[in-house]
Amino acid sequence: MPLLTEIYLRHPHAADKLSATLPDNWPQQELREMLPHFIELLQHDPRSFPWLMWIIVNKEMKMVIGEVGFKGRPDENGVIEIGYSLLPQYQRNGYMKEAATALVQWAFGQPEVKKLVAESHLSNIGSIKVLTALGMKATGIDGEMQYWELINRRTNLPGSVAQT
Repeated sequence: MPLLTEIYLRHPHAADKLSATLPDNWPQQELREMLPHFIELLQHDPRSFPWLMWIIVNKEMKMVIGEVGFKGRPDENGVIEIGYSLLPQYQRNGYMKEAATALVQWAFGQPEVKKLVAESHLSNIGSIKVLTALGMKATGIDGEMQYWELINRRTNLPGSVAQT
């Protein structure tokens, strides 16, 4: 059985495959609702795998503490959207900054990725701090949502400066 299916079903083999304990409150509701979509997407497009969910495991505790990922493969313009969630008891410890930074570095190493976007609720100060730490710039507000972007300077976009 694939790992995402095992996570969705809370099958005991999921913890074995991850070499980590799965807390009772993980996956959280939003991810539980997205898992069937991820499973179906992977059945039709197995190459989407790295563009979906990466599980965050605390190495010392050998405990799943959250997830970070993208909302799918880059679109035709090379844009990807990041999303993440951390269990409440592990927030405000720098875990998400570390995980999101590693994921963005990986993504910006992929030639098709030109831009990273995100959205955050205006009241979600922790998320805003993570996005700011990633170097993302706020691009607008609509209602209670703030929108963010970060250009991949390693790509040759018109008007961009290549990193050296």
